[in-house]
Amino acid sequence: MTKSGRTAFLCAALLSLFCLGALPAGEKRPVVLKYSATCPSQGILADGCRALGRLIKEESQGRLVSEFYPSAQLGDKIASMEGLAAGTIEMMECASTDLNNYDPFWSVLSLPYLWDSPEQAIKTLTDPEVRGVLEANAADIGFVVIAWYKLGARSVINTLRPVYTPADMNGLRIRVMEDPVQAATINAMGGSATPMPWSEVYTALQQGTIQGLENTEPVITGAAMQEVAKFMSFTQQFSIPDVTLVSRRIFDRLPKEDQNALREAGRKVMIEWDEKIFGPAMDQAIKNMEAAGVKFNEVDKPAFARAVRPVVDNFLKTANAEQKALYDLLAKIKAKY
Repeated sequence: MTKSGRTAFLCAALLSLFCLGALPAGEKRPVVLKYSATCPSQGILADGCRALGRLIKEESQGRLVSEFYPSAQLGDKIASMEGLAAGTIEMMECASTDLNNYDPFWSVLSLPYLWDSPEQAIKTLTDPEVRGVLEANAADIGFVVIAWYKLGARSVINTLRPVYTPADMNGLRIRVMEDPVQAATINAMGGSATPMPWSEVYTALQQGTIQGLENTEPVITGAAMQEVAKFMSFTQQFSIPDVTLVSRRIFDRLPKEDQNALREAGRKVMIEWDEKIFGPAMDQAIKNMEAAGVKFNEVDKPAFARAVRPVVDNFLKTANAEQKALYDLLAKIKAKY
């Protein structure tokens, strides 16, 4: 376990002990689910986390209560996953590709230009055939997926200049998730990939440690990155939905009715996300970026697609049987959408 993981483990354990105070006779304390996230306390991801927490309480009739810990209070994503695996953290929100920290199977979802649109991505990944395969793997490594969230297409925003072609990426250190496929993609696009926890990105931009990052507009503005990065170029190389995970150790100990409540809350929050949260958040994010003086530009997307094709080819050459099977399944199912 990493140092950050040990710290998160101890914090979560202390929180659990703190919650074990006495209750009046005959009164049953609700089960508290600590919900870890690296996103700030405000913004689209926080809105989704709070909506899910409300639905969990409603669907369980108060037997389950979610306590939301944003801004990596319980540790970064890797530390939080360690907590989930150990059962000291009950829930977390993260990118679906973050699961490749436990199984490289999930790296398939990191391949660039895998989808024609973010809508195709979420429809494919939540298609019953694909979702069943993904959720079975997640369960094998200790996680229960209860919700998926469309976040749009990820593009490059930086502090120095507009990006139109791969040549314009030269010299830009771009933050990426701790994922080798995503790092290889940014390098192939002409930049210099710099893996970094999300909680460190704003300060790194301010200090010039990095010159940019890649993400979607609502996530960028949720962390106020538009305050320090002013050039948004629509490279749209990744469409990676987020997920909510529940510790399987915790989930398996819950009564069946509470397991069903968690799954139903996850189903309902995906509807609420699509109908009430994502669209307005995207519109507001664009307005916030424009108000901050961010300049937007289209790019030569075919040139970027050609530049990153070797990343896809090399991945498939070295992929294991499970990764190849997933890639083929995605190709088959996405054709429906």
